[in-house]
Amino acid sequence: MTLTVRRAGKCMLALVLIATPISVGQATTVSIDARITRTLAAADGRFGGCMAALDEAPSDHGLDCPAGSKWVTFSCTGEHTTTADALRMYDSAQLAFVTGRRVLVWVDDTRKHNGHCFASRIDVLGS
Repeated sequence: MTLTVRRAGKCMLALVLIATPISVGQATTVSIDARITRTLAAADGRFGGCMAALDEAPSDHGLDCPAGSKWVTFSCTGEHTTTADALRMYDSAQLAFVTGRRVLVWVDDTRKHNGHCFASRIDVLGS
């Protein structure tokens, strides 16, 4: 009986050790269906240079972003993507803000500016 319990314990430990590296270090990216409520452009590069506020907080979707903050950065400073790609995403956010259209935003909590999570993609949705 004792040998069986020990063997079962070793098997469980082996399974935990095998499974642990699979979950460690994976990026967490979630798509959020939202509306843009504000935009921000900073000349001094704070917050990645450009951001948009969603009508819901990325942290409410299980992301490691500031609790309660609805802001995401597009990294217009070029740290997490090219400046051109970031500006294109920011332009899309401004288009959605002005027209009142919903967006689908992919938010990555492994890349941040001043704690705010990086939006790696934005789709402006139809009416």
